[in-house]
Amino acid sequence: MGIIIDHEARRHSIIVKAIQLFAEQGYDGVTYQKIADSCGIARTTLYKYFHNKRQIFTYAIWEASTISNQVFAYILNPKDSVVVRLDRLLEAVLKMLFQRHLMMIVVLDYLLAVQRTGKNLKRNIERHTVTFKRILLRLILEGVRKGELECKDPGAAVELLYTQLESTILRLTISQNADYDESLQRIREVLELFRKKPVESPTTNK
Repeated sequence: MGIIIDHEARRHSIIVKAIQLFAEQGYDGVTYQKIADSCGIARTTLYKYFHNKRQIFTYAIWEASTISNQVFAYILNPKDSVVVRLDRLLEAVLKMLFQRHLMMIVVLDYLLAVQRTGKNLKRNIERHTVTFKRILLRLILEGVRKGELECKDPGAAVELLYTQLESTILRLTISQNADYDESLQRIREVLELFRKKPVESPTTNK
């Protein structure tokens, strides 16, 4: 009886080891052969899963930035209030950043390397962030419509919340002093700015 190989598990293992190499040596410093050696497999075996280094890198970014459909459905359950959904979404993204901080370092290193060649990556970056920003905007507009949120400029609110996540990424990758609880608290403080406050009834002096 032949050995049964879990190809999905092996694919994931390749990604994990490749990310480690990218983080240690930078994208340009890692070769296809180095990835194969790190995984303890031959180049021909690695080729069955990924045809080149760029394909591995691209798949790693996709895997690191994807929230499973089941989790996403739970986060955006329409039965819950908008504030709850916003909080869940931002917390899920924050957790993902901390759990996959090595990948954040790899991506930043790659972006800086490409920018040094003179290539403008603004459009590429915006393409990867636009979907998330649209979800935030949709939720904020719904919250305003339902009276849960107070926001004169929903677009500015989206940018303010997104800036908190960008700040966390910089602290994770450059200063490497990010604290999860502190980062979550800051995001929730920003979210609280837009929560509609209950109107206090005037007290009657007797």
